[in-house]
Amino acid sequence: MYVFIATIFIAELIIAGFIIYWLQKFRKSVGFTMKQAAEVEVMTIGTIKQFRKVMKSTQGLIGNYINFFDKKKHEIRNKILHLILIYLILILCKTKFKRAATILHYALLIKDFWNSIPV
Repeated sequence: MYVFIATIFIAELIIAGFIIYWLQKFRKSVGFTMKQAAEVEVMTIGTIKQFRKVMKSTQGLIGNYINFFDKKKHEIRNKILHLILIYLILILCKTKFKRAATILHYALLIKDFWNSIPV
């Protein structure tokens, strides 16, 4: 009977030794994986920060382009309006004053049409 108990005890010690061995091996692999995850996390955070910088600079650049095009659009619109006004004044000066009311009416129609254009 003592031999049976001793055999079971030795078997339990052998099983416990294997369990401890596999736990240590698993701990090493988990530690290695955690170390790699920490390195990847640092790289990922750095990449995200660089991406944010790129996005902010791109957003600023697009904003500058939009402002530039808005300014140019308003400049062109103002130049065209001034040109139309100059030609209207020239037409009014060349024609008789009887037709001035008709020409003024057409000028107001052109102005209303111009203001209705979505710019």
